[in-house]
Amino acid sequence: MDNLTVTEGIKSLGIEQYAEELEETGLTVVPPEVNNFGEARMDEVVKRILDRAKAMTGVNFTIEDGPLEELEFPMPKIPEKALEQLKASNMADAILKPTQFLIQKLTHEHRIFRDLALNPASVALQNFIMAGQTRLSSVNCFVKWQGDFGYGPTLGLHADQAATPTPWGAVAHSANSTWCLTDYTLDGGALAYIPGSHKEGRPAPPSDRVKDAIPVEAPRGSLIVFHGATWHGAFPRKEKGLRLGLAVYHRHAANLPQEDIPGLTSDAMIADTDDPKVYRTISGVDDKFPYREEQSEAVPHLKAATG
Repeated sequence: MDNLTVTEGIKSLGIEQYAEELEETGLTVVPPEVNNFGEARMDEVVKRILDRAKAMTGVNFTIEDGPLEELEFPMPKIPEKALEQLKASNMADAILKPTQFLIQKLTHEHRIFRDLALNPASVALQNFIMAGQTRLSSVNCFVKWQGDFGYGPTLGLHADQAATPTPWGAVAHSANSTWCLTDYTLDGGALAYIPGSHKEGRPAPPSDRVKDAIPVEAPRGSLIVFHGATWHGAFPRKEKGLRLGLAVYHRHAANLPQEDIPGLTSDAMIADTDDPKVYRTISGVDDKFPYREEQSEAVPHLKAATG
C-alpha cells in the first residue's frame, strides 16, 4: 500500500500518533481527553439514545441492566431449507435471537449527533485516510445487551468497503468513527478486529483467521476510527447492561451514502451545528453529483444577431 499523507488538520490537532497507528494497524482509539467532545455532551447523547430506544420498542433500557422487559423481533422470512442450514451450522440464534438493534438516521434527531459527526479529531482522521474526500454516509447507534451468542463463532468479521471492487489501496472507500457511549470491554461485547488486515485487501477473512481477532477495549467517551478495509466484528456481551456504540460512518466522495444525507440535509440543519462550513462539506450537499437540477451544465443559446 502507498503511504498516506499527514494533513495539516492532523498536525494542528497534535494527533499524528493516532494517524500513524490508523495507517499501520487499520484502527486507532482516540481517548476522551484528546477528542475533547466532553463529558456533559456525552451524557446528553446517552440520554437521547435511551429515550429513542424506549420510543421505538416500548421498553425501558438502563445502562446497568439493559432492557427491563423481554424483547422479541419479527420473525424473518427465511426459506425452510436455509433455516435448516442455519440451525445445522449453529448460526440460527444470530438470526432468531439477536441481542442488539440499530437506531438509524440520527443526524435528523438532534444537533448533538451532527456535532458528534463534526468532531475535529474524527473528521481529520477520516480525511487522512480518504485523501481529503471524506463525506458522511450514515449516523446510527448499536444498542447491544447480554447474550452468549452475538455474531457467533465468526464474530461477524468483515470489511465495510466490501461492495467496492478490489484491488484496494491505502485510500479508504469507507471508514468508521465509532463513539463509545459506554465502556468497551471484552466481556462487555467490545468491537473485535484483526490488526493490519486492511492491508490484505479482502472483503472477509478466512475462517482460520478468527483466532487473530482482538478486542478494542476503551473507556466511555473514546473515539474508535477504523479503515473500511479493516476486518472487524464484535464479541458477545457476557455481562448485564448495555453496550452503546454510535457509528458515524464515512464514505469517500466517489461512493454512495448509506442514507440520503445530501438530499435530506437542510440549510437549517447545517446552520445548527458547531461548524456549519465543515458540516456543509461532509454532508455533501454541494457536491456536483448526484445533480438534482433538470440541467446541471450550461447550455448554449442561439447567438443574437449583431449590426
